Amino acid sequence: MEHRDKRKVSRRQVLRITAVAGVSLAMGTGLVRSLLSRAGLHRVSETRTQMGTLVIVTIIAPELRVAREMVQNAFAQMERLEGILSRHRRDTPLDRLNTKGFLETPPTELVEVMGRSLTYSSMTDGAFDMTVAPLLGLYASRFEEGNRPPEDHEIERILESVDYRRVRVDSDVITLERPGMKVTLDGIAKGYIVDQTVNTLVDDGAERVLINAGGDMASGGNGSLENPWSVGVRDPSEPQGLLANVRLGGECIATSGDYMQAFTQDRRFHHIIDPRTGYSPEETSAVTVITTSAMGADALSTGMMVLGPAEGFRLMKSLDDTEGVIVTKQGELMTTPGLDHFAV
Repeated sequence: MEHRDKRKVSRRQVLRITAVAGVSLAMGTGLVRSLLSRAGLHRVSETRTQMGTLVIVTIIAPELRVAREMVQNAFAQMERLEGILSRHRRDTPLDRLNTKGFLETPPTELVEVMGRSLTYSSMTDGAFDMTVAPLLGLYASRFEEGNRPPEDHEIERILESVDYRRVRVDSDVITLERPGMKVTLDGIAKGYIVDQTVNTLVDDGAERVLINAGGDMASGGNGSLENPWSVGVRDPSEPQGLLANVRLGGECIATSGDYMQAFTQDRRFHHIIDPRTGYSPEETSAVTVITTSAMGADALSTGMMVLGPAEGFRLMKSLDDTEGVIVTKQGELMTTPGLDHFAV
């Protein structure tokens, strides 16, 4: 007589299987869905355009109906926060700050993100600077109008409006102290929004969470700690290829690179601009940071890209709970010793 093992698959076993199978390949197969179902778990994943990029929210949770509601609520939370922190939308609190130069009774989220921005500016000696917005606007307009970079004298004039040390952030009022100053939170807000959303999903009962916001990823949940997600890191020399696969078990990862939004084909001019000089960094092609928050990974990858390979790598190695890789323009890889811990 044929013997069939009818023992129930444990949640831990299923979470381990789905982790090893990988994020994008095996998670949607009938086999994995069957294993999840036998363990009383369900996977829900949805992709939407949010924060100017594609955002994928994937969760594993005990109840299918509740899991679907959680994903819907996650996108609603991201939409709400984007409505506070975006400079690309009209009449957001950040837009009003940039228009008037001050904002009374600012939302607590804006105070928190701008306060953290100032911390990362100090940490990177000004390489990360939210007041770089006027420079970004200058480059965008010149390449749109004449497909050319700004003149040196134009950059020098705009630099007078770029200085994070002239921003005052208090709970009752935020002030930009120089005429023409404007703030962009593009290098940090996405990470903050992802962090907040992951935390909410875990608090609501998700076993495992992974949010991929245009390559910036955050993981969470007890299941992620025990059985990490497997995710890919893009190769800047071949953006459709992968530099490596890494495991995220509650950690977050972000990459800044010259290939993402380049103004010129040779990537000499791109969307990352050194706020101290007014020009794109010349020595670094990409920086990937793995750390405990998506906000930190987001801001640090940008700041380290601007700092250059030597200074950026020194900072990366000096920070607790932070690992990563820097890719130079010559293709050299500079990796922290602890990065092996995340290797698949």
